[in-house]
Amino acid sequence: MSDPPVSPNPLSEPVRTALRLLLVGVLLIAVLQLLRPFLASMLWSAFIVITAWPGLAWLQQRWRWTRTACALLLVVALGGFVIGPLLAGVSTLAAHGDNLFQDARAAIERIPAEPPAWLENLPLIGTSLTETWRDAVSDGDSFRARLGPAIQAGGRWLLYQAGAIGELFLQFLMVIVFSLVFYLNGEAINDLIRRLADRIGGERVLEARAQAQQAIRAVALGVVLTALLQAGLALAGLLIAKVPLATLLTFVCFLLAIAQVGAAFPILGAAVWLYWQDQTGWAIFLAIWGLLVVGGVDNIVRPMLITRGMSMPLVVVFAGVIGGLLAYGLIGVFLGPTLMAIAYTLLLTWLKEVEPVDPPVAGSG
Repeated sequence: MSDPPVSPNPLSEPVRTALRLLLVGVLLIAVLQLLRPFLASMLWSAFIVITAWPGLAWLQQRWRWTRTACALLLVVALGGFVIGPLLAGVSTLAAHGDNLFQDARAAIERIPAEPPAWLENLPLIGTSLTETWRDAVSDGDSFRARLGPAIQAGGRWLLYQAGAIGELFLQFLMVIVFSLVFYLNGEAINDLIRRLADRIGGERVLEARAQAQQAIRAVALGVVLTALLQAGLALAGLLIAKVPLATLLTFVCFLLAIAQVGAAFPILGAAVWLYWQDQTGWAIFLAIWGLLVVGGVDNIVRPMLITRGMSMPLVVVFAGVIGGLLAYGLIGVFLGPTLMAIAYTLLLTWLKEVEPVDPPVAGSG
């Protein structure tokens, strides 16, 4: 007589499931540890390729070029767009940084004891600014003794940061390499992500994926194009006012515009420098140009460009931009809206789901 079949242990299946999840989790952690040095470069490359992918398709269709030729052209353009201005800015700062801080120290020595008359006439803040000026300059030697070393220390820090920027070139080269890889294998990577999204959550995750791509392109269009426009306007104003180191200041304006800090600050600093050089007319012109033209473009053009590219509310987009910048740094400008788009789409899809209605019981009523 054969032995009866042994019934499976009811705890065996949960244990096997837990072991599978544990092994998968350990494997994912190990892979992330391997990729951690490259994650920032890969994210930047992904954002760049997603944004420029329509341009790659247009180049292939318009000129009948091969994928490799189009990808190489876009990668060369990326290198010139990123590394070229960075090299120009660093070299300009290295060549003229010492003179710049010497001029700043000389300007401190020429600070008059009495503030200009127009400062006191400013509404609301004129009186307090005048009193602050007089209090600061009343003990002139002490004030200059404190401010001079502070300017020198700031100059040394800035020059050190400019030297440290050279270390970022390796990071930029990695971005260029990953961008080339993504350009050449875009369809395969996109199909892999699509199948993974479909396996995870079906239509809801696929819709969130599409919304995330729209968010990346819309933010890139709004932020980068607006920064380029602001940098161009800043360069025009600086050249008109004949401010030295206009290229360096324009580069700083572009970086501050990308970082959502404000491109007008270097222009206002140049206006203050012109005022200390007894060029009051040009100082007023440059201050107005920086506040109204360079700064005003940011509030008009950027929202228009972003809202054209996606259906997500502008408030949600800017919450993602500013929150991402504060949480993740510069890359958060693109990562933040992407995460917000995914969360927003999944939330709307979940809210649209209709709970199933129980069928009426036969014979009731």
